[in-house]
Amino acid sequence: MLRRTVPLALLVASCSTGVAPPKPASRGGGTPEPARAGPSEPEVPSVSPRGWLGVEVSVPPDAEGGVLVRTTVRGSPAERAGIEAGDRILTLDGAAVVGPEDVVRLVAARAPGSRIPLVVRRGAAQRLLSAELGATPDATSVMKMSFVGAAAPRLVALDPVQGSVEPDLGSLKGRVVVLEFWAPWCAVCRFMVPKLNDWHARLSAQGVVVLGITMDAVVPATHAAGQLGIEYPVASDHSGKTTAAYRANALPTLFVIDQKGMVRDVLVGYSSDRLEQLEHLVRDLTGER
Repeated sequence: MLRRTVPLALLVASCSTGVAPPKPASRGGGTPEPARAGPSEPEVPSVSPRGWLGVEVSVPPDAEGGVLVRTTVRGSPAERAGIEAGDRILTLDGAAVVGPEDVVRLVAARAPGSRIPLVVRRGAAQRLLSAELGATPDATSVMKMSFVGAAAPRLVALDPVQGSVEPDLGSLKGRVVVLEFWAPWCAVCRFMVPKLNDWHARLSAQGVVVLGITMDAVVPATHAAGQLGIEYPVASDHSGKTTAAYRANALPTLFVIDQKGMVRDVLVGYSSDRLEQLEHLVRDLTGER
């Protein structure tokens, strides 16, 4: 049975961000298909009048009530309040929490700066916590908070589609890696192809690896890569494990990883200005030895 999950994208962005609703989950782990980010979506931090907690929650696997905290964003109000992954939120602002939608509704009803009480269960003990809600950041800002400055997640269960695909990030140590999460149905992803083809052609000799990752199976991914004119290596993440680890719930999502395996920047959606900044970063990183 699929578990109902509210990903970080829905808890950190308002309905006006340009992120389309995710497709229905199609895999046993309950991971939703990534949603498309609009090409005109601004890539600068935005402020929403809605409150923000900074958690990903899902329906727990048992019938003991509450919602399960799957992830807390680094530096978020949730983390500052002491909420941890694995906690179960039982009540929020005095109201019982039955499903993930309750968390979204109750948090969004409060303004940034509001203090909101929570009762969570951690193990066998219940705890009363209090979180001061923040302003809702945009998708790129959340991804930066979550990943930049931390070790990049492992690449798991990837199948080569085209080009040379290394089995894991460990084998790419000493090289700058640009990971692109994309899908054939994502119209915005097509804008990214010429730029990444250019990076692959010009920067590969300097130790830069450009790798596209799609959740489509190998055969349809091969067909799509050929149709789109993708020239850089592509891998299939048909299990969805790598995409879930990188929380690529909006497409395209781009990660820049340095020679030590640390995430240095993230871009959600398409922005020519931000791509120029990322290229400068990539070129700078090739000089770090």
